[in-house]
Amino acid sequence: MTNIRKIEFFDREKERGEIMQILESEPHLINFIYGPINSGKTSLITNLIENLPENYVVFYVNLRRKSIIRYEDFIRVLFAIEEGGFLKKIKNIFTKVLKHITSTGEKTLYKSHGIPVDKSLLETFFKEKSNEDVFNYLVEYFKNIAKHKTPVLVIDELQMIGDLEINGKLIYKLFNFFIGLTKELHICHVFALSSDSLFIERVYAEAMLEGRTNYLLVDDFDKETARKFLEKYNFGDTDIAIQYFGGKPGDLIKLLAQNKDITIFMKETTDEKKRFLIDMLDELLYVKPKIEIGKEKIPVERHKIIDVLKKFKDKEETEDVEISRPEKIYLVNRNILFVNSKSGIIKPQSKIILTAIREILKEIK
Repeated sequence: MTNIRKIEFFDREKERGEIMQILESEPHLINFIYGPINSGKTSLITNLIENLPENYVVFYVNLRRKSIIRYEDFIRVLFAIEEGGFLKKIKNIFTKVLKHITSTGEKTLYKSHGIPVDKSLLETFFKEKSNEDVFNYLVEYFKNIAKHKTPVLVIDELQMIGDLEINGKLIYKLFNFFIGLTKELHICHVFALSSDSLFIERVYAEAMLEGRTNYLLVDDFDKETARKFLEKYNFGDTDIAIQYFGGKPGDLIKLLAQNKDITIFMKETTDEKKRFLIDMLDELLYVKPKIEIGKEKIPVERHKIIDVLKKFKDKEETEDVEISRPEKIYLVNRNILFVNSKSGIIKPQSKIILTAIREILKEIK
């Protein structure tokens, strides 16, 4: 084993090529980048941003681990306050932003801080509590930037505001805003990242977005790519590693970073997932959680969850139609299963979880 101080971005040429094709064309669709947890979605988009030509200006907003339960929370995450400097006076905001951008040639100026805004304007948004004012401002903002450079708006973990209510669901107002920037005005590329497959499923089913969206799957590495990744860091037991951990980048990075024997590390990791599954099934002996579907609340029952897990006893994936909705929602919400709505395939979130499921099934009476 070798200690790895830094894991470099690896491969993803296919996905990078798809995104560059989008960026080199006129904006016309909302682009959803989705995939299982720890498959490398954020790493992909971050690496791409860092290597874009200087004629792009990227605004990267990360909603991960943000507590967004009010309008003010959303606005604070979306914007970065600029006090003084080139945003001091609102009446000159656009010309000064453009002057700053064109003079610095900085393509990733706001990738970590959100969209720059004058403090007094931000306070106005809070006072009025009008998301229409926010979106109208942003449309004009991106229009002005588009005269000189190509703006790119990236929102990571978009599902974090999926249920936020502001005179109706904020997410629908946000989608309308995205449609305006892309399909109607063609002024800004929009990318939304999410590991929440139920959220993507919901978006995929929305009639209002039909013909307005593009979906890019960032899945775990295939076996050959996983092998090349491990060999790059001189990892010896590549076949065993892939057998245990599959091609999930997050798990392979953890494997490279530790000094334990691979079988010991695999057992510890599998045991951790097994304990999680056992606790979940034990809880279902006493509690029947209810899943809201339409106007109904349907209880989740232990034996039905076990029946779903049994579908993976001899195979690694199954079709969406094979699993009823309450059990699917329950298991996806716990990051046990991943749904690919575009292909209609459901699979465990990782090879380790698949192994844990199979071991649990042997112990269940």
